[in-house]
Amino acid sequence: MSETYLDELLKPLIKTAWQLKLSKSKSAQAATDSSKFGGLPYAESGDAWPSCPTCKNQLNFVAQLKHPTEKSLHTFFYCFDCFPWGSSKDETGQWLVRSYSAANMTNYAAIAPALPNQYQMAACNCTEHPVQVLPDYYDLGKVSPLADSLCEKIDDENSYDIYQAAVIRSGCLEDYATLIGGYPKWIQGESTKSCEICNSEMEFFAQLDSEDEADLMWGDCGAVYLFRCPQHKNEFALELQCY
Repeated sequence: MSETYLDELLKPLIKTAWQLKLSKSKSAQAATDSSKFGGLPYAESGDAWPSCPTCKNQLNFVAQLKHPTEKSLHTFFYCFDCFPWGSSKDETGQWLVRSYSAANMTNYAAIAPALPNQYQMAACNCTEHPVQVLPDYYDLGKVSPLADSLCEKIDDENSYDIYQAAVIRSGCLEDYATLIGGYPKWIQGESTKSCEICNSEMEFFAQLDSEDEADLMWGDCGAVYLFRCPQHKNEFALELQCY
């Protein structure tokens, strides 16, 4: 009976996210206005290839994400030399998200690194697949204190396993994946960010997993989490976690 009640409590929490599945392709080397990893990024007039303020090396273009419902495009650059984790000690500019509300190749203006980057990723096209997701166990107490306490009531010593079994019963995605929207799946525990402009809690935007297809590894099989302010849509925050 308790597990049935838990399932009912979790149903309203289910969200739709979009899982990105990568496929290595020479065509992905070229710029586009769609989601992809590696190659050349989408850019517009006035953009320049960004550099890290700390080590002075060029940032690596990692990926660009096209939000399936907003249709906005976001390009993500990162310094693999300085390897920022998203802490307050990171210098601004060690990573960068550029946002385009109406990206279109008619507005495209080419940019390219002045020198080949040391950390070469494989260029990959992406396909977006809608998936159902539930909050990570580490977020459950904040999202649904009642569901969190029920897991402990069912089995206090194995509440994590109780919740994971409920996720499986719901048919929601359980594995780590590269996602746009939904909920973050934490590796080292909850670490939601606040906007530096208005101090409001940021919304989860995307999770970039370590991707073998793109030759992309965040530390030891880690992931990057991107958050965006609901009021200031161009304000992003980063969190990197790994095992």
